[in-house]
Amino acid sequence: MSNIYIVDDDQDIIDAVTMILEPQGHKISYQTNPKDIIEKASDFHADLIILDVIFPEEDDAGFKAARTLKLDEKTKEIPILMLSAVNEKGPYAGTFSNKDRDAIYLPVDQFAEKPLAPDKLLSLVGEMLQ
Repeated sequence: MSNIYIVDDDQDIIDAVTMILEPQGHKISYQTNPKDIIEKASDFHADLIILDVIFPEEDDAGFKAARTLKLDEKTKEIPILMLSAVNEKGPYAGTFSNKDRDAIYLPVDQFAEKPLAPDKLLSLVGEMLQ
């Protein structure tokens, strides 16, 4: 089916998302930090990127990675699902949702909060890959 690239520092999240998506025929690859994300996602031929917001190195690394991905010719067309618990435990005032998406600050195709029910994840991924 599709190549789905996960970028998240939480191995439990990576494992859970993989257990939900692999049985549907998706090929999964991942990394636990956003370093070299363009090269790694491009080399994997990602059809979709699932991206976290907060990483130990930097609280807004996911936002920066999304902007970097959308500015690069190799990755700008790959849809991004930002999957994060930033609203629950993040350092940011207020909350983030799909209404906050924009081409500059939050250039993602969908924003969803962790934890995400398996059926909701499958639905979002299915919609984004069409």
